[in-house]
Amino acid sequence: MRKKQRLSGSQNITGAKMLKRNDQISPANANDRSDALVRENLHLKARVAELERLATIDTLTPLFNRRYLMQELDRWCWRAHRYGGTFGLLYLDVDRLKQVNDTHGHVAGDNVLCAIAEALSSATRKSDVVARMGGDEFAVLLDSISAEKLAEKAESVRALLTALPVKTAGPTLKIDVSVGHCLIESGSRASEVLIEADRTMYADKRSKYGEDAR
Repeated sequence: MRKKQRLSGSQNITGAKMLKRNDQISPANANDRSDALVRENLHLKARVAELERLATIDTLTPLFNRRYLMQELDRWCWRAHRYGGTFGLLYLDVDRLKQVNDTHGHVAGDNVLCAIAEALSSATRKSDVVARMGGDEFAVLLDSISAEKLAEKAESVRALLTALPVKTAGPTLKIDVSVGHCLIESGSRASEVLIEADRTMYADKRSKYGEDAR
């Protein structure tokens, strides 16, 4: 009986020592866990930021997409109202892209779109916003520009793109584009700016193709 009691007492002492040792290393374990949680949180934040970035990028070209362009158009209309100044919106449509797809294949059509995206990026400033709106349509937000300079920019962009050779697996293609534009100033609304730019773009297209503009 006494032997059992001695064993029991010894076990209690050993257990107490183990608990003490565990208590001594517990802060280190807690720090390790805390560091791991911090790293995991940073990883998740980076992943969320990357997903948010991808949600604003066009699926074919490296340009922004329609969603981002519309967000920026809203913001630029607010800037014009709040701080004054004028900005511009160009709206472009690739003429006869369906014929390119039907004749040379969709890969050739994609080459056309990517070539236009690269040319527009090269012809604009870092403060401008270039986006593919979907299909064969593009838009460019031009920072701090007058009505006169906006009209000149529309013509220079048209000249640039119509002179652009597009390489394909077959022949080198030449393209044409229709361009519309609208000035953004105090009181401008994003939806109205987009409608006006689209309207002038189709007016340009009708001047070339008549009622067969689409």
